[in-house]
Formats: sequence, C-alpha cells, structure tokens
Amino acid sequence: REWTRMYRNLGLEEGASREKTVKATTRLRRKYADDEEALERVENANLWIMTKMMMQKEEATRKRQQANRMRELGNAPKNLFLKYIGGYLPPSVRQMFEAPSSAHFRTASSLMGIFALMGVCVPTQAMNFVGLSGVACMGLIYQRGRPEPVKDDMGNAGAVQKINYKEAASAVVITALGVLSGLGLANALSYVVDAQVTAVFCLTACATLWTLSLFMKVYGCFNTN
Repeated sequence: REWTRMYRNLGLEEGASREKTVKATTRLRRKYADDEEALERVENANLWIMTKMMMQKEEATRKRQQANRMRELGNAPKNLFLKYIGGYLPPSVRQMFEAPSSAHFRTASSLMGIFALMGVCVPTQAMNFVGLSGVACMGLIYQRGRPEPVKDDMGNAGAVQKINYKEAASAVVITALGVLSGLGLANALSYVVDAQVTAVFCLTACATLWTLSLFMKVYGCFNTN
C-alpha cells in the first residue's frame, strides 16, 4: 500500500508516532543532504505521513464534537425541565428526572411500541395491553439506575435486595398519573378522531407511559433511613 511505502521510505513501521517520524526525517535529511532524488523521497514521505496524522487528529476532534453535541441533545429535555419547572419542585422530585441512555431508550421504546401496536391491531384487547404497558412502565421506572445483584464465581446471586416501598409506591403513582393522562388525551381526541375509543386510549396511554419510562426514575430519590 502507498502508506506502507511512505513509512518504509523513512525506515519506520506503519503507524509510527509523530516523534519517531520527525526524528527519522531529520536523520535522513542529514544523510541525503547531497542526494537530491533521495531527499525528495524523504520529504514526500514526511509530507504524506504528517498529512495523514493531521487528518486523523481532525477526525478524532470531529467525533468528540459530535459526541458532545449528541450528549447535549440528550440532556436537553432534562435541562429545559430543570430550568423552567424543576426549580419550583422539591429536590426529591427534581432528581427523579434523568435523560435516557441509548440502551434504556431502545428497551422502553420496544416495549411500549409493541403494546401500542397490539392494542391497535386487536382493539378488543386494548385494555389488557394498557395494563401490560403500565406494568412495564412501573418496572422500568423502579429498576432504572438500580445496581445489579452481586454474583459469586459460580454465577449465583447474592443477597436479594429488599423492596424499597417508598420507591415502589412512587413508581405506581407515576404510572397511574400516566394512565390518567392518556385517558384525558383519548377523551379529547375522541371528538376529532373517528376511531374506536379503546384503541385511541391504548395509543395515548402507551405514549404517556413511554415518555414517563424514558425520563423518570425513583432509585436513590428518597431517604430510606
């Protein structure tokens, strides 16, 4: 390959550091000071390698900037909430909001999306799927951020963590509020959408529960003493 040949012209292995490249170029410049053709090969190789290093550095900088932008975008909903609403809420309520990670977003979206789709496809069972989405929402909110059980060398789980009743009750209340919000949205939409009420309710309930499961948590938000 061309890059390999350029490194070989300087007597280096491919991927050598900038410091090694500078030292090899300086040494070869002195060695071929009177050989114009060899000196030109050295200068060309040095230019190619330095250009490659600069491109790699720029690419790494671009990726870091992109990652920072994505992190800021992911934190935007939480930041807006804290700026305009969170300041008026107790600290225990403020800390219940957290921007979702990619894995959490995929899990919550997959579960709620499946329940909403099944509720639309089978309207007669829509209420059952609302119940399932509510259970999933409670589980996601309660388990979010909670440490995994410690396991021994054989993979057996250690002591089972006790249920935190304050956190469990909070997850139930949050889920109930989500279902009630979905019911209110369904009643409002029933005046403008010509569709079966149960199917609309399933969609609105799953949407509100999905939003809550994305941004809400209860672990560590209450004093257990």
